Amino acid sequence: MYKQKSTDYAKIAIIYYFLSMLGLFAMGILLKSNSSWYHLIYIILFIVPVITVLLKDKSIVDLGISKNNNLAKNLLIASIMIIITFIYSMFKSDFTMPKLLKTAFYYLFYIGLTEEILYRGFIQNYLFGLKLNRYIIFIIGGIFFSLIHLPFQMYVHNMVSIAYIIQAIPQLISTFIIHLLFCYITYKRKDILIPVAIHFAMNFLQSI
Repeated sequence: MYKQKSTDYAKIAIIYYFLSMLGLFAMGILLKSNSSWYHLIYIILFIVPVITVLLKDKSIVDLGISKNNNLAKNLLIASIMIIITFIYSMFKSDFTMPKLLKTAFYYLFYIGLTEEILYRGFIQNYLFGLKLNRYIIFIIGGIFFSLIHLPFQMYVHNMVSIAYIIQAIPQLISTFIIHLLFCYITYKRKDILIPVAIHFAMNFLQSI
C-alpha cells in the first residue's frame, strides 16, 4: 500500500481526477434539474477506476483492499464501529427503522466505501507514480479530496459561486486533515476498512 510506481500511474490518476470533477459538475446540473440520472454518473465514476485497476494491476490492492495480517482484526474493528454507530443512532434519531437502515446503507456503501476506494485507494495509490517525496504526494491527494467536494455541493447548497468556495474553506481544511488521517490509518493497517467505518460514522451521525 502506497508504494512508488511508474509515471503512467500518476497520469491516469490526474486525468481521472479532472474528469471526475467535470462529472460532479454534471451531477450537480442534473440534480438542479430534478433528474435522478446523476446517480448514473456517480456509478460510472466508481466503475471506471475499479476496472482500470483490475485490468492494469490484476489486483485490488490499489483500491485499498488487500490480504494482510491485519485483515481479520481490521474487519472486526470496523464492524464494531459500524454496529455501535447504528445502535447509538437508534436512540438519538427520530427516524423510523426503515429510514434509518436506508440512510445507514447509503452512507456506508454509497458514500463511505465508495469514497475510500476512490481516494484513499485508487487516486492516492496511483499518485505514487509522481517522482516526489511521499509526504508531498499525500498532501496532493488531500488537496484533491478536499476540492472534489466543491462541484456537486455547490448545487446541493444552491450556491454556484465564488462565495460558496470562500464559505467552504473551513470545511475544505477539515476534509484535507481527515484525508491525511485516513491515509495514515490505511498505511499502518494496510487497507481501508477502518477508514470506511470512521467515514460512515462521521457522515451518518451528522445526517441524523
